Amino acid sequence: MDTTSWPNQDCPVHVAALTPGEGERIVRVMRADGTVTPPEPCRDAHELKRLVHHERPEADLHDPAQIFWADHPGEWPR
Repeated sequence: MDTTSWPNQDCPVHVAALTPGEGERIVRVMRADGTVTPPEPCRDAHELKRLVHHERPEADLHDPAQIFWADHPGEWPR
């Protein structure tokens, strides 16, 4: 169980920056109990939605206050 310090308790989803040559973005989700998921690779919006729905079903991925994109919001590797 990871209890990593979380920069913004009100923003349950963090999507890491795009990295050249990588085929995915790393995503972490703060669960309702305050624990944090291990880093999960997501290749696209479908995988992001599946991960978040599993860990934090009430999170709204269309609400910028609930999802932090390190850069290029909504963009995925090609």
